[in-house]
Amino acid sequence: MSAPIVWRWLGRCAYVPALAQQEACWRSRRAGGSDTCLAVEHPATITLGKRATRAELRVSAAVLATRGIPCVGSERGGHATYHGPGQLVLYPIVALAARGFGVASFVWTLEQIMIELAARFGVVARRDARGHGVWTDRGKLGAVGIRVRDGVSLHGLAVNVTTDLAAFNLIAPCGVAGMPITSLHVEGATEISVAGVLPLAEEIACRRLAATCPDGVSPEAHV
Repeated sequence: MSAPIVWRWLGRCAYVPALAQQEACWRSRRAGGSDTCLAVEHPATITLGKRATRAELRVSAAVLATRGIPCVGSERGGHATYHGPGQLVLYPIVALAARGFGVASFVWTLEQIMIELAARFGVVARRDARGHGVWTDRGKLGAVGIRVRDGVSLHGLAVNVTTDLAAFNLIAPCGVAGMPITSLHVEGATEISVAGVLPLAEEIACRRLAATCPDGVSPEAHV
């Protein structure tokens, strides 16, 4: 049986210090330490994945500076995304092969965590041909972007709980201008907050990440 995942809640934490915590967990895991899942709520931040270009910013650097919103390059996959208050971000630092994951099945599992979390609040979310992440009829509810280095994952998922969706107008989300974005709150989940979803997120994420294989999904399925 796989060892339990160590869960750590960082609270409201800026992106760069949270990245430093990820790197520390990665080094620990490479040295034989435990798999860890960091949970965090970032202040307003834009990150640019490996496939992103500055053209995905819809406002100038000066406007972002005026609003106090940093724009940070990231080694995760994908394009531009927004992080901010009301969004739950999970960073699993996991040795994939030790738990029977390939990259594709690991991404599938991160999507499944968000689908199950949404379902607990009566929200139907699903995968979509438009790209990785999870969607409802209104738009994209959660994003996935990872990096695997020496077999250990970094970065992870972000699900909108009560996020100010107008902030996504600052970018072309996932490289697509005008992409519709939604949140659990917009989807009808009432009396909800990041703090309120944390216990469910921990239960679902730790159970899914501790699995030796995600429900019979082929390691190379759902690319």
